[in-house]
Amino acid sequence: MIYCRLKFKFSIFFFAYIKFRNSYGGIILEIYKKFKDIVGEDNYTDDQIKRLCYSRDMSVHEGVPDAVLFPTSTDQVVEILKLANQEKIPVVPRGSGTSVTGAIVANEGGIVLDMTKMNKIKEINVEDRYAVVEPGVVCGELNKELAPANFFPPDPGSSAVCTIGGMVSTNASGLRAVKYGTTKDHVLALEMVLPDGKIYRTGTLAPKTSSGFDLTRLFVNSEGTLGVITEITVKISPVPDYIAFATACFPKIEQAGSAISKMLSTGIPLACCEIMDNICIKVINDTMKLDLPDVEGMLIIEVDGAKSAVQEDMEKIISICEEFKGLNINWSDKPEERLAMWKGRGGLVASLSRYTPGKRLIPIAEDFGVPITKIPEGIKRVQKIAKEQDIIIATFGHVGDGNLHSTFIIDVRDEAEWKKVETIGDDLINLALELGGTITAEHGSGLAKAPFIRREVGESLDIMRKIKNALDPNNIMNPGTMALDDKPHKMYDYFAFENFLTSAGVKTSFSEMVDNEILACIQCGFCRAGCPTFNETTMESLNARGRIILAYNLLSGKNEPSAELAEPIYGCTTCMNCTMVCPPGIKVVKIMEAVRKHFNKLGIIRPEHEKIYANIKESHNPFGESPEVRNKLADLANNPESRGGGGA
Repeated sequence: MIYCRLKFKFSIFFFAYIKFRNSYGGIILEIYKKFKDIVGEDNYTDDQIKRLCYSRDMSVHEGVPDAVLFPTSTDQVVEILKLANQEKIPVVPRGSGTSVTGAIVANEGGIVLDMTKMNKIKEINVEDRYAVVEPGVVCGELNKELAPANFFPPDPGSSAVCTIGGMVSTNASGLRAVKYGTTKDHVLALEMVLPDGKIYRTGTLAPKTSSGFDLTRLFVNSEGTLGVITEITVKISPVPDYIAFATACFPKIEQAGSAISKMLSTGIPLACCEIMDNICIKVINDTMKLDLPDVEGMLIIEVDGAKSAVQEDMEKIISICEEFKGLNINWSDKPEERLAMWKGRGGLVASLSRYTPGKRLIPIAEDFGVPITKIPEGIKRVQKIAKEQDIIIATFGHVGDGNLHSTFIIDVRDEAEWKKVETIGDDLINLALELGGTITAEHGSGLAKAPFIRREVGESLDIMRKIKNALDPNNIMNPGTMALDDKPHKMYDYFAFENFLTSAGVKTSFSEMVDNEILACIQCGFCRAGCPTFNETTMESLNARGRIILAYNLLSGKNEPSAELAEPIYGCTTCMNCTMVCPPGIKVVKIMEAVRKHFNKLGIIRPEHEKIYANIKESHNPFGESPEVRNKLADLANNPESRGGGGA
């Protein structure tokens, strides 16, 4: 009797649960249908495979959104945020996905708001020195429109693909920051949509203002945590009359750091100043064939302005390099030589995964900044840490403004190396703060720096959280980013490499070479500039990066082979354009061929391919034509006059 009553109660509970689940699921489906109605069917996807391709950036973090939306107007963004705020659905704004910190991954699900279709250059005003753009405008494309007389100075290494909206959201800088400043120094005004759906405009077209709180600066570097940027007014500058660059090699990298420190203290107006260690030099030589000297440290320096002044500064630069034991010191004003060198530097980060087969670049605490005089000490201590821990750390960066990048190169399948990285990452954070610096000089905080941000900003984090709560009380905007919530954060939150460490390594190996090619891709997004199927669809699942993410998920066992997963793999044209624009030249075609063979063995074949196979088997030709038809076609080909009209 007791058993029957319990069974009856369980049955009631079970059916009530099923009814609730179906009802709740129906509500969720209805909400997402409303999102689709806002942007239109062509600008919405909740397809599982397509969503997977928006789950990664260059960081160690991942998060799969429940849907991806592509708004094309401010009005659409307004309606999206109103609905998301009402239903408390997370919203993650995204540009080209070149983030290094996990700032554009949907770690709590919700929607990714891909802003790349809002890509209009609305106005260029040369006389008043400004341009008005939508957030999806690519930095390099804006500079093409401004050339040859003007330019937008901030220039991240990803300028060929990164969007202005993403640059504003992270206060990106790049090579020219030492003279021209960072993105925030070039933003005059913004149009923002806050979580409640209201539109706000900040700033002015005037060159300067003292009117009220500087809300423009508040939203710059907010990483999508306060609202969505829908329009940006940026300063533009005239192209300098004359540009020259110098290179100098040093037996010790700290000597290079000391040389830079002296150049800056003597007031030489450097436009760019980059440092690279021997690991970086080797990678650039191997992947880009620049034939740089085999030394421990190298400087690349650029000066622009009036010709006579630039030439005088170059002489001073050479003298200082010689003082600090510089070797092979050269300078040139030839544009082709300068562009070749900067192309090598621009492709460095993506190419670091080529240093050792089977290992790849891992950015953790790689973006710190220190006072100029602390550069030599910072470099020396990083090298000491690498030696003591027996781990590869590549050091490079924009030393002209104290920005050093120290990135790990590890085998992501090796749990022991991940443990080392966790310890060393913490050491690098402490190093930056001990030297009076910052834990992130240009990449932003994202998820990667969330565990450490209070160490730098202290109680100011509480003020930041109050601002966040005032503007976004439901915490829908990029939750988890910048530690603006009160949750605990760890270095390996939302860890993209977990499967390698929990499922005894690789699940599906394609071959050692192909596996290494998959792992060498750091999801930098340079392939967006070369993939024809992406350019036609703007969908990451039809881009080389998205396809490699899918291949990676097969490799690590996160996804099982399926016809749905195979579809974008078979959709690759194998044209190799992606490899041509990829700095390290990832062999995407080899990856696609290997994954297709794997699918073929499992019987996962496109219907049209099955038809071709059947035709070949039955008719000995892919078209399924009879021998009589084929013979007739052969006769026509061999006897043009039989076509009629004299064969011409």
